[in-house]
Amino acid sequence: MDIGITEKEIENRVTAIYQSPHLIQYPYHNLTHTRRVAGYTKEIASHYSLNGSDIFILTAAAWFHDIGHLYGEMQDHEERGVHIMEYYLQSAPQDLITAIGRCIMATKFPSHPHDLHEQIICDADTYHFGTAIFRQTDALVREEMEMRTGNKNPHWHQGSLDLLKQHVFYTRYCQDLLAEGKEQNIAWLGSLIVKE
Repeated sequence: MDIGITEKEIENRVTAIYQSPHLIQYPYHNLTHTRRVAGYTKEIASHYSLNGSDIFILTAAAWFHDIGHLYGEMQDHEERGVHIMEYYLQSAPQDLITAIGRCIMATKFPSHPHDLHEQIICDADTYHFGTAIFRQTDALVREEMEMRTGNKNPHWHQGSLDLLKQHVFYTRYCQDLLAEGKEQNIAWLGSLIVKE
């Protein structure tokens, strides 16, 4: 399939958007998170031996999945991300654009992925829940929420604990790889709550 654009071109375009001096910089929903999700997406997709077109769909979705945060409120950022993706990839085949858009929308919380592609992007977006990186990102999400809402949440750790307990990884790959790390993060949050 002639896609008409490379993943590197998408990476460069999205990177330029995130680095624009005219757009707000968020502590969590930023280029670092986006790069991580793109990397996790490739890792999971490689495990399932997906073809080049499928990997392109997933990585393109990963690059654009949170870009909508830069152009409005948290609510409906996925829809804005789809519109931004459609604008930048307008020369790509329509079926490809549609598939990328579905993957972006699959990351909308709460997630309800319908196929392996959507499961992969959802797991890539929350991959850090099962790693030690979560202990850094949880603080960054808290900082961002306070920044965007103007409110401090005195029960933040309890909310994070509830989120991790309710969260599920959809792919067997992430279930096997990340379950132990997620349990360690649950225990860590529990220890913080005890100290509060």
